[in-house]
Parts: sequence; structure tokens; C-alpha cells
Amino acid sequence: MSVPSPAPTGPPIPYWPSVVVKPDTVRGIQTYYVTLILDIIFGVFALIVGLSSILIVTSNSANAIAAAAITGSAVCGLVIVFVINFIVSLMAVVRMHHGADEYGPQHAANARRGVLFKWIGTTLSTLAAILVVYLVLAGSSGLLFGGPAPTILYVPLLITIFWTAGVTSKGQMYRFMLRSLQPPETRRWSDIASILIPVLGVIGIGVVGSVTARILQLLSNPSSATDPGESSRLFSFLVGGVFLPPGFALVGYVVFFWIVGKTKDRVSAGLAHLYAAVPAPSAWGYPMPPPGAAPLAVAPPPATPPPPPSLDATVLPAAKTTACPRCGFSSPSTAAFCANCGATLSS
Repeated sequence: MSVPSPAPTGPPIPYWPSVVVKPDTVRGIQTYYVTLILDIIFGVFALIVGLSSILIVTSNSANAIAAAAITGSAVCGLVIVFVINFIVSLMAVVRMHHGADEYGPQHAANARRGVLFKWIGTTLSTLAAILVVYLVLAGSSGLLFGGPAPTILYVPLLITIFWTAGVTSKGQMYRFMLRSLQPPETRRWSDIASILIPVLGVIGIGVVGSVTARILQLLSNPSSATDPGESSRLFSFLVGGVFLPPGFALVGYVVFFWIVGKTKDRVSAGLAHLYAAVPAPSAWGYPMPPPGAAPLAVAPPPATPPPPPSLDATVLPAAKTTACPRCGFSSPSTAAFCANCGATLSS
């Protein structure tokens, strides 16, 4: 793509197509590239928190409480990343929505489906994040101490379901937003990624559901406990299982990150092709000689026009008239009747 250089003595001139032609879709895909980086960071930390809570075994209740405190701190960090990701993702969706009609009706239909899944996923993921903060701040005492089964015991399972549905909707959003623009050979991988995200999220639902059932059994029949530290371990499993759906979604995010990179290169190449087809700014103005060329010859001024003819030459000869025999009014000689009284004129 050739960019015209401004004249050394003149002001800087921007490249006209780059100023006028700026598809929102291209900028939206570039923002999605950043969004997926944040998704991957969030997924890595969620997977670390989830697996560490499940795999790390503590010897006593004090260590379990300390591990829970560390997990809670990590959860607060994840919430911060979640908020940043929400803002960046919102910017990308707004740009994609504004540019939905830039690449034809098929892309417009897919982009609107992607926007719908975006808001569904955002709603569910936000509810899950709010419940996670509530669970960390207010739910530990209700899960660690004995007594009848509290209502908060079902919150982790609800969080896991919300988060699984949220990351599933996000995967569908990426799938539809890129559907009409991505390279054809990558469509199969986007379908696989959008299926892997909910399938792996079901694992987290199964873990949290089984732990919840075991806690309910212990609360209804305390004598069934075989280990004094089982309740602490169950709490760790419960907290860790909540983060498995967004953690396992990391697999799908990595695939979509690769697809978004390919799509970004593809639409950028198409935009560069359009730029190359647009004439340079100099073609839209008056023709100018190249630097160093001889100026164009100036045409000589036109000759002095001849003077206008004199008034005497323009006066027409007097026309012949005939006097009316009745009233004496002068009428043209060709008239048969007097223009004043209507009498017949003699020839």
C-alpha cells in the first residue's frame, strides 16, 4: 500500500482512505484480541484457584482456614480482572454492533446473534461473580460450622451453574461474531471450542453437586463423618469447584484467540486492498506539476475586442406611413384600416 508523502514545504497530509474508511468491525476484532488475552489470564487464575483448593490437602482445621483465606484473596484479584475484562469486552461489542452492516447481511445477522449471547453471558457471569464475593465474605461461617443446612449451602452450586452458562454464552458470542469473517478452514475449530466450553463446565457442576450432597448428608446425619477434618476439605472442594467452569473454559479461549488472530489478519488484508484501490489525495484536487518541473506556459491574454458600432450605424431607416383621411392619424403604409378610428385607408 503506497502512502503519499506530503511536500517538504507544505503541511502534513493524512492518507485519505485511512481517515475516511475506518470500519468499526475491524476495530472491534482488534479489541476482541485484547479481550481474549484477559479471558485467558482470568481462566489461568481461576484454574489455579480451583485445582489448588481441590488438590492441596491440609492436615488440620487451622491450615484449612488459612488456605481458604488465600483462596479468598485470589478470588478478589479475579474479580478485579473480571471488571476490567467486562469493560474491554463491552467496547468490543459496541464496535461490532455499530459495524454490523459493514460486511453484508449475513455478517449482520451473525453479529446480532453474537450481541444477544454477549448480554446473556454478561448477565449470568456478573451474577456468578457477585455470589462469589458474597460467598467469600459471608458464607464461610455458615459452611464450616455445624447446625441445620443453611440456604447458603446451595449458593456454590448456583454459582457453578451460572458460570457454566455464562462462559458457554461467551463462547457462542465469539463464534457468531467471527462466523462470516474468519478463514473458512477455522470454522470447524470455532465449533469445537464452543462445544468444549460447556462440556468441561459440566465437570465443575458435577464436583460441586457431589460435594453439596455430601455436606447435606453430614448435616442430616453427623455420625456418618469418618474424619474430623472432612468438613474443611469439603469446603475447599466446594470453593475450588466453583472456579472450574471458567478455568476449564481456558481451552476454548486459547482456540478462539488463535482464530481471532487469523481473522484480524484477514480483515486487515481486505482493508489494505481497499486502501490500495482508492486514489491518492492528489488525484482529487487540481492538477499540480511535480516538484522541479517547469511551470506550465501561461496562455496570452485575449486580444482587445473591437469597439461597438456607432449609434448612427444602428439606426434603422424610417418606415413609410399613411395619414388617415378621417382623423389624420399616421398608420403604416401596409395597414388597411386606421389604428385610431378604424377608417379604410386608401392604397
